[in-house]
Amino acid sequence: MFIVWNHHTWCPMACKIIGSQRRARREASVLSALDHPNIVRFFGEARPAHLLMEYLDGPTLRRLIRTSRQRRLSVANALRVAIHVGAALTHVHERGFVHLDVKPSNVIVVGGRPVLVDFSTARPRTNRPVGYAAGTDLYMAPEQCRGGRVTPASDVYGLGATLYESLTGRSPFPEGTRRKPFPQLALSPLPLRSFAPAVPVALEKLVLACLAPNPAARPSMAELLPKLHEFIRTGPRMWPETVERARGRSRPVGRTATRGMRRAA
Repeated sequence: MFIVWNHHTWCPMACKIIGSQRRARREASVLSALDHPNIVRFFGEARPAHLLMEYLDGPTLRRLIRTSRQRRLSVANALRVAIHVGAALTHVHERGFVHLDVKPSNVIVVGGRPVLVDFSTARPRTNRPVGYAAGTDLYMAPEQCRGGRVTPASDVYGLGATLYESLTGRSPFPEGTRRKPFPQLALSPLPLRSFAPAVPVALEKLVLACLAPNPAARPSMAELLPKLHEFIRTGPRMWPETVERARGRSRPVGRTATRGMRRAA
């Protein structure tokens, strides 16, 4: 990833360089179909396999979790992130795609706005099985691990795993190994409230429902988001003071370049 200047607007942009032109075209085709405030904006290709995107100057959700005082977010803040990301995923699904890599490091918070990034794994919704494991180990739904058919329910699983980590500071499952890389195929999620007792029992049940092995047993995004809203009294406005604290502890994303391109730090 590089930071580049737009010489017409003098604003920085992110330039993602992808090794395969085929993969670059696939990601570009997905991004060009999306337009949502919680999804990274796509500006086009500077040259083959060079994708120009919105420059997001903020910490990842993973960084926010790790720099929070208790190494996890408050219930309210975790819910607010999940609502924003869920809204982004709803838009992705409405446009006929699935993301398939929802995780804390793929959410960047800019000025209190969570933004979903990295659509390299995203694909159109079809009835055909993928044929290989696509995604990140501990956040993949069981059907992804098996290379099976993926649906919006697969993203509900990823959002549930992300919300679980926001609330507890850890994954729902112990780390896998090379011999057994997908613990979610054999194990049940660890009890959420054993790590975060302040989480309401009803919220724990909802998060665990998102992590159900059977896609049909998971709530749809249309069912999930209203239930998340019920747990917070105010609207999904973020917490700038927490974001600023995380920004201060993290390394800079990169230095902008007035000539050519410069690699992000």
